[in-house]
Amino acid sequence: MTMRVESHDLFPVHVKVFDFEDDPLLNDALVAAARSEPELRVSTSGKSVLERGDDWARRLRARYDVALRAFLNDTHPGRTRPFDLEAYVFFNYTDGSSFTPVHDHLIEADLIAIYYATAPVREERHDTSYYAMDEGILVLHDPRADARTDRRGLAHRDHFRIYPKTNRLVVHPASLRHSVTPSSGYERLAVTCAVTVDRKDLFEGYVRYELR
Repeated sequence: MTMRVESHDLFPVHVKVFDFEDDPLLNDALVAAARSEPELRVSTSGKSVLERGDDWARRLRARYDVALRAFLNDTHPGRTRPFDLEAYVFFNYTDGSSFTPVHDHLIEADLIAIYYATAPVREERHDTSYYAMDEGILVLHDPRADARTDRRGLAHRDHFRIYPKTNRLVVHPASLRHSVTPSSGYERLAVTCAVTVDRKDLFEGYVRYELR
């Protein structure tokens, strides 16, 4: 499986960004499902996308497998016993204006993996003003409440920006607070996988997740 991978140790928090090769069959099928099956867009529906038998679910799972395995290998070096994982996947779909306030997933997950099936093509501008960010970007916030930051300098900012991009998959700790800047209106589909590690909680809708 061909991809470009970036690892970032921020704040310090470990984050990985995967840019997979284009897979129109996967992405088109995901968007079609998001448009035609609104129940997939409800994060509290209690039915994980991972329970689907569709070909697109299998292809999506393969990308999650690659990303989660790489992240866990980075954060648990030398571990030989298998990870006990449980996961829940849901669609975050918009075809109009949208905004996601600052939040985290600490209670229900240990890791969050976000796959973008479709997103506008945009120039990635990481050096723009703190007060004039581009629309629809994922913003990761420094978890250190006492951090001293200079918002004028890239090296001292209290946030990190990730631009949505088709075929891009982002993995970060569920405890990391994040938000999405307001967008004026376009189609975007982010498929979110919430993962617990060695918890054995099996929250409603979560399924056992064996890395393949």
